[in-house]
Amino acid sequence: MTLLIPCLIAEALLFLHYSCKIIHRNICPQSVIINKKGTWKLAGFEFTERCGDNDIMMPIGCQPFTSKLPKSAQPDLDFMAPEVQNQSCCSPQSDMFSFGILICTLYNKGRSPLESNLSVVQYNRKIELLSRNAVSILDNLPTDLQLPVQGLLDLEPRRRPTSQQFSMVKYLMDPCIHALQYLDVIQMKDSAHKSTFYFNLKEILPNIPKKMWFTHILPSMEAEFQSSEVLAAALQPLLRMIEESTVEEYQNIIYPIVRNICLMPKSVQATVTLLESMDILISKTAKSDFKQDILPMVYNAFESATPQIQCAALHAVSLVIDDLDQYTISKTVLPRAKFFFEGNSNIQIQANTLNCIERVLDNLEKTEILDEVLPILSKAKLTEPIVLMPVVRIYKRMMSDKRYGLTVNLLATKVLPSLTPVVVSPTLKLEEFSLLVKLLQEMLEHVARNQRNKLKLERLSMPSNDGRMQLHRNLDQPIGYPHRPPCLRLETRRTSISVDDVVRRTTSSGASSPDINLLQVQGNLPGRRHSDNTIQPPRILIAPSSPTGSGSMSRRSSFANLHFRRHSSANPNDPKYNQSIFSAYSFKPSQGIDFFIPSLSNANRSPNHQSSSPVGGRRYSTAAVFNQGTNSTPSSLLQTLGSGMQQLFGK
Repeated sequence: MTLLIPCLIAEALLFLHYSCKIIHRNICPQSVIINKKGTWKLAGFEFTERCGDNDIMMPIGCQPFTSKLPKSAQPDLDFMAPEVQNQSCCSPQSDMFSFGILICTLYNKGRSPLESNLSVVQYNRKIELLSRNAVSILDNLPTDLQLPVQGLLDLEPRRRPTSQQFSMVKYLMDPCIHALQYLDVIQMKDSAHKSTFYFNLKEILPNIPKKMWFTHILPSMEAEFQSSEVLAAALQPLLRMIEESTVEEYQNIIYPIVRNICLMPKSVQATVTLLESMDILISKTAKSDFKQDILPMVYNAFESATPQIQCAALHAVSLVIDDLDQYTISKTVLPRAKFFFEGNSNIQIQANTLNCIERVLDNLEKTEILDEVLPILSKAKLTEPIVLMPVVRIYKRMMSDKRYGLTVNLLATKVLPSLTPVVVSPTLKLEEFSLLVKLLQEMLEHVARNQRNKLKLERLSMPSNDGRMQLHRNLDQPIGYPHRPPCLRLETRRTSISVDDVVRRTTSSGASSPDINLLQVQGNLPGRRHSDNTIQPPRILIAPSSPTGSGSMSRRSSFANLHFRRHSSANPNDPKYNQSIFSAYSFKPSQGIDFFIPSLSNANRSPNHQSSSPVGGRRYSTAAVFNQGTNSTPSSLLQTLGSGMQQLFGK
C-alpha cells in the first residue's frame, strides 16, 4: 500500500490547493484514514487556513507550535514546516514540506526524521541536520521518487515543487498508479471505458502488490461482476488473480465471487471466457465444489445453439474429462461432439472437436471408435494445420494399441489414402510436415510387416511342387517288406518264431510223450504265429475259416472264407526253407493237415491242391492252416497239432 500513498495524498493536495484554495497545515499520519476498499484518504482539517485571494502561494500568518497549548490543540510538531515554526507563516508549500516528511516516515519504519518529543529546541536541531540525516532514508525510496522527495524537504519554500508539479513526476505516471486511481472513480465511467480499463488491468496486475488485489481492486470490481455488459471484461483481471493466488487465498477470497458468477445468467462472451479458462478453475477449485457449482455450467453450455459457446464447451470438456463418468462420455459428449463437427464448417470448432475426441479416446469402446470416431477423422479438413495435428495424434495413439481397432485393412484402404495428399499441402510448416511424414512411415511399415508375415504363412501352409515330388518318391521306394502298407508306424518290434527255433526246441527235450509235445507246441505257438513287426493302424483282421470237406481242409475253401487275411512275412520259396527236412516228411489225410511240400512237383500233387503261382510263392500263416480242420474243437485241434508236430519233428 506504500506504493499508493504518494499518489493519493498528492492527488488530495492538488484538489485542496487549486480547487478549494485551502492550506491543510497538519499533514501527518493521524490525518490519513483508510476506507474498507483500502484507499487512503486525507482528513484532519481542524487547522486549515485559506490561501491568499490574489496568489495562492502568498504566505499568510499562522500560530506556531507552543508548549503552552495542549498537543491535540495544535498541529504535530514532528511534521511541521520550518517557516511555520520560525516565521509564523504558512502557504501551500508548507503542506508540501509536511508531505515530504510523511513519505520519509513511511520508509523509515514509521519514525519521522524530525522526531523531537514535543521540544522546540530539539526540533530546530533536527531541522539543521535534516539534509544530512535524510540521505539514508531517501535510499529506501523508489528510484523515481527519491529526487522529488528530496525537493520537498528543501528548507526554502520557493524551491519546493507544488502539488501540481509533484503530480506529474515519473513515479506517479506509472500505469499501476493510474490504474489504482482509476478504480476510485470507475463507477462514473461508461461501459466502453470500463471494458477497456479491465482488459488493460490484466497486464498491470503483476506489478501491483498482491495485498492490494484483495483490499483495493476486488472490492472496487464487485459491482462490475453484477453487470452483464462489463462482466466479460472484468473476468480478465479476475482470472489473472486466480492464476497467481494461492489455494487458500482463492478458496477464502475469490471462490465466493466465482461461484456467484457461474450460477448467474451471463452473456455469450462471459460464458466463453469462463469455458476457455476452465483449466485455471480446475487447478484451484476443490473437486466437490467444482462438480457442484462449475460443472453444471459446462453441461448447459453443451446444449447451447451458439457456435461460440459450442466451441468453448468442447474445449472445456476436453479439460474436465477426468471428472465425467463413462455413461456421460458415451451418451452425451461423443454424440454432441459429432453433432457440432458435422453441423459447423468452422475450423476452430473442428479443431476443438478433435481435441475433445483425443481426450475421451481412452474412455470409448472399440465399436464407438470404429463407428463414430473414424468417420469424423475422415471428414476433417486436414489441409489446416490446427485440424491436422489432433488427427495425427489420434492416429498415432490408435496405432499404439490394438484395442482401438485400427486394423491393417483400415490403414491401407482408409487412413493412408486420406493422409498422403496432405504431405504436399503448402500450409504445413516443417515441424508439422515432419510429424505427418513420420506417422505415414510408421503406418506403411506396419502394413508391410503384417502383409509380409501373412504371405509367409500362406506359403508355408501350401505344399510346393518339390515337396509333392519328394512325397511320391518316398512312396515309390521299397521298404523292408514289400507287402507292408506305406507310411505306417511300427509300434513295437519283436523276433518271430521260425521253424528252426521250433525244431531246435523240440529236439532238445528228453521226453517225447504226446502231452509234453502238446504243451511245448502250445507254449511256442499259442494259436497263431506273429510276424516280425506289429503294424498300427490299420489292423488286418483274420476271419476264421469254415470247413469245406470231411476231415480235410482245402486251400480253395480257405481263400474263399478269409476276406481279410494277413500273409506271413516268410516266403516258402526262400532257400533256407528248401531243406531236406521238408522233403523227408509228409502228412496223411487223416491228420487233417493239407500241407504243401516243396519237394513235390506240380504233377505229383493232389488234385485238391492249387497251383502256387496265383499266390506268388507265399506261405500261409500257421494259424490259418491249423484252423481249417473239420469238426474240430479247441482241445482236439491242439491234440492233432501236437501229434502232427511230433511226427514231423520227432527223433
